[in-house]
Amino acid sequence: MSFFLQPRALVAYASLLFLPSAFGAMQPFTVGSIQSEGLQRLDEGTVLTYLPLTTGDELNDLTERQAIKALYASGLFQDVQLLRDGDTLIIRVVERPQIADFEIEGNEKIGGDELKKSLTDVGLTAGETYKRALLDQVQQELRRQYYSNGYYDVGIDTTVTELPNNRVSIKVKVTEGKVTKIKDINILGTKVFSQKELKEQLELKASNWIPFQKTDRYSKQTLGGDLEKLQSYYQDRGYLKFNVASVQVALSENKEDIFITVNVEEGEKYSVKDRRFSGETVLNEEFMKRLVSTEAGDTFSRKEATESSDRIEAALSDVGYAFAKVTPVPEVYEDTKQVSINYAIEPGKRAYVRRIGFSGHSGTNDETLRREMRQLEAAPFSKSAVERSRVRLARLPFIEEAEVDTKPVPGSDDLVDINFKVKERAPGSVQFGIGYSGAQGFLINASLTHTNFLGTGNRVEITADRSTIYTQLNLSWTDPYFTADGISQTLSTYFRKSEQVIRFSSGFNSNVVGADLTYGIPLSEFTTLRAGGGVSRTAIETFPTASADQVLDFVLQSGTEFTDVSLRTGITRDTRNRTFFASRGALTRFNLDVTVPGSGIEFYNLFAQHQQYIPVYRKLFIDANSTLGYVDTYGKAKIVPPYENYFAGGPRTVRGFQDGTLGPRDTPFNNPFGGQLRTTAQFDLVIPTPLESDSKSFRASLFYDVGNVFARPEDFKVSELRSSAGLSVQYFTPFLGLLQLSYSIPITDKPGDEVDQFQISFGSGF
Repeated sequence: MSFFLQPRALVAYASLLFLPSAFGAMQPFTVGSIQSEGLQRLDEGTVLTYLPLTTGDELNDLTERQAIKALYASGLFQDVQLLRDGDTLIIRVVERPQIADFEIEGNEKIGGDELKKSLTDVGLTAGETYKRALLDQVQQELRRQYYSNGYYDVGIDTTVTELPNNRVSIKVKVTEGKVTKIKDINILGTKVFSQKELKEQLELKASNWIPFQKTDRYSKQTLGGDLEKLQSYYQDRGYLKFNVASVQVALSENKEDIFITVNVEEGEKYSVKDRRFSGETVLNEEFMKRLVSTEAGDTFSRKEATESSDRIEAALSDVGYAFAKVTPVPEVYEDTKQVSINYAIEPGKRAYVRRIGFSGHSGTNDETLRREMRQLEAAPFSKSAVERSRVRLARLPFIEEAEVDTKPVPGSDDLVDINFKVKERAPGSVQFGIGYSGAQGFLINASLTHTNFLGTGNRVEITADRSTIYTQLNLSWTDPYFTADGISQTLSTYFRKSEQVIRFSSGFNSNVVGADLTYGIPLSEFTTLRAGGGVSRTAIETFPTASADQVLDFVLQSGTEFTDVSLRTGITRDTRNRTFFASRGALTRFNLDVTVPGSGIEFYNLFAQHQQYIPVYRKLFIDANSTLGYVDTYGKAKIVPPYENYFAGGPRTVRGFQDGTLGPRDTPFNNPFGGQLRTTAQFDLVIPTPLESDSKSFRASLFYDVGNVFARPEDFKVSELRSSAGLSVQYFTPFLGLLQLSYSIPITDKPGDEVDQFQISFGSGF
């Protein structure tokens, strides 16, 4: 009984093995009370929270082990002992230190929120409990991030300084070293394709002369992706059994160079024996065969087999099978080196749309978005209708992008909910400017364009310009859904007054007031008919010694005052994926405006445009935009009104030449006078930039422009066309609308042309 004569009985256990202390095993007893010792920052309640014992419980060999194990498992203590004083259980602990602060120095290449988050995830943050193993985790995490960025010569040292109140300060010093670059990539075992051809498929590249190259930094994840690309490249060309036998990655002794060696086994080339369908086919088999791109005798391609299955899935989804699954299963015939492709079809149950919702449209009415839907609620699900609905949302000028999410309704296997998440852009632009021109004096201009007035999707545009010799006011209103079935209505009015000069001093005054009413009638999902009319009143004044000869001839033949009633028609086909900064599809339109017989001047105006977006390579594509305009008279009129002439030169026609200066000139002043025929073409090679990877708000391109204006169609000569090339940048700004900057080098300029290499323009751009 000598054990109980001591004031306190100690039962000590090794922290890992829980062995009985030298005092021998404690006899079981009932815990009357619990006390704790050694606490500095923690309170007793924290100990009791982790302790699987309470007053009234029996302490025996089993519960002792459980108690100590639980306290160690909390991670808060580096030493735990159990003490007994009568029926009082005393928990003596040594707390782990608390991290007071930590500092990382020398990490110039790696840092930011991502690094802070990763270190926080492993426990390195002020207020957390310090463990020695934590430093190993910190070093591993830092090395992982440096290795993933190509720094293999990094050195990491940690220093732990003890502070009062059982706290520590941690300092991590990083010596980054030089970035390790890929010196060479060698692909062995190739017979069918050359190493050069295969290396072009890889994202990783050997280091070269290109400045700021990032593809020469080794990454295990990127290498894994490149090996998959190699496999796809072979299997898409018939080599079904292609295999990467081994990969060796060697680091030079100075840790500055990496050498990658890939050993491949190409295998034999396989062809398609036949294709068939199994499972619940639903669709007509002949129809599905038209969706399959490979036929018997063709070279086997995993890519084409996958794309064919995707097309069948899309066709099934268009008739309501939202969760259809089509799997191409190759059946290999080794003796003939052929593959029979079995498309296993699992259509699932036909799905219906329960609800369509929208999010992210704080400035747009729900109905404004809902009317763009081609997928309807309570109707069978159609993948193409949903995608077309998304494209129509993305084409709205006040929507930057639109995403769609389709989710099954919980508890139902035949209902889905569809949510469109949109990101709004500024719905228009506000412009105000003050300037001075030697020809026009002080200039004041202001404009307001709003494409989503009060969230309705209606477009309002007000433009006002004032100088000492020129006044202009334009008002227009467009309702894209004037009727429920999508007929649009545009009402515009305008007033223009000029004194002394118009368009580069051709020498006449004019006053024009008018109004137009135009409707857009949808003929199909992509085609719209334009129909409408307008009326205008024009009065001009000439000066015997200051007016151009062409102006005087026009007045002599047509008079100085006339009222014109115009009919406006045209047709537009638009398959672009976005109205603003499109990257796919095409826009084709043809407009005809004609004044009715009996008008002050009988003339007509033809305008045609075709804009095509042509994919080139990956995210590279060409924006090809060509226009043709022609104006002429009919009936008694013989001379086209000067203010109806076409002009060229400037950002929207031929960049590199001053706005409106190309083409015929008047006599005797030799000022640009415009002409009846204009032809232009702009070709932009759009280049992805790090600033805006999706090209929805920022776009950079290399361009080539060509075009000119001719007095009459018979004057057209290819040799008279002007051309230029250069760099263009477009950026959508909330207040200025579309801001365009370009630097051009004229290619076929001639003496007398007014060259303007750097040009800037801004406006709504819609």
